Amino acid sequence: MDVEPIYCAEQIVVPVDLADVLKAFTKEVIRRQPEDLVDFGAKYFANLAQASKSSEDAPVPTVDQLKLVLKRADGAETLSQDEMEALSNQAGIANSVFAKVIAAGNFEAAGAVSVDKFLFLLLAMTCDSFAAVTAGIFELFGSELPSAKFVELIGYLAPDMDPEVTTQFLADLSSSLIDEQTVDYAKVASLDCLAAKLSS
Repeated sequence: MDVEPIYCAEQIVVPVDLADVLKAFTKEVIRRQPEDLVDFGAKYFANLAQASKSSEDAPVPTVDQLKLVLKRADGAETLSQDEMEALSNQAGIANSVFAKVIAAGNFEAAGAVSVDKFLFLLLAMTCDSFAAVTAGIFELFGSELPSAKFVELIGYLAPDMDPEVTTQFLADLSSSLIDEQTVDYAKVASLDCLAAKLSS
């Protein structure tokens, strides 16, 4: 353990996911009310580390697997967590990957799982750039989408997955598409408000 003294605020670097990890741990402590908090914490974080390692070892889902989940959802907007897990398992998506998306989407708190949000988050986790996510949206959800749905999907990146997707960014995107009922990849790729993000 590093015990080097901290002399100024500039020496403090807070990991990006610290708040989420501590929030999830705090919920478990409140839910389970353990008698030995230190022992409970040690086991909790050991399990979390093991789950994290197994999700890193799990194969990245393919767009074909995501399409299969979408097809089997049969037009449903939301499903229970158990139903979504069954569809994911049928498509060959690893349980550790499923759990990671459930946590990222905060679906446990919501009770129901939005099919579009779940699939979008899976897609975003498998892509290495905003351009890949944008192209993937049209590959997964259809070559032409209602403009509002495209904006909604991009909005799922904010603020945790992409800090540049701000409220203002989404407002600018909506304004750019105000006269468009539907969009395809070529249309969104030509938008000035997305040019910088698509080229990075």
